[in-house]
Amino acid sequence: MNTHLPAALLATLFLAAPTTSAAPTTSAAPTTSAAPTAPASPDGPGTTVAPAPAPAPATATTLRLTVSGPAPATTAPSPDAVAPSVPAARTVTLLCDPAGGDHPRAEAACADLDARQGRVERDSDTACVLLYDPVEVRAEGVWRGRPVSFSRQYGNTCELNARTGAVFAF
Repeated sequence: MNTHLPAALLATLFLAAPTTSAAPTTSAAPTTSAAPTAPASPDGPGTTVAPAPAPAPATATTLRLTVSGPAPATTAPSPDAVAPSVPAARTVTLLCDPAGGDHPRAEAACADLDARQGRVERDSDTACVLLYDPVEVRAEGVWRGRPVSFSRQYGNTCELNARTGAVFAF
């Protein structure tokens, strides 16, 4: 008769048996649960801490855009040699994240601002006709929490559109 068999059997049963102990045990194996668990509290066992709130969405963009100068159509003198009056300033509000406001091309304007990290003006190699028909623009507000204050005069609307994209396209 083999005397080692009962000892091996006893060791196997001892290792496989569940343990009940008042002391907490730790396990290296990850546990899976359908519900999220609260992190342990620094105040001790039995105290739970509420989970951290979800990160706030990116701060929204709100810009007031103003164009003063020629209308999108030409301001050249009419055939009877009378120059049309300079149109009053046009102002719109551009909202991003989500795109909106009363800007007619809000999605494209927000995409232009995002591509340039909030800068209104971009580099451009577009060739515009040398017609001096000045247009002034202004942008005031915030882009993703950063203040924006932009003011510039361009020689004509071609130059404006080449340098600012859809931002002032209204």
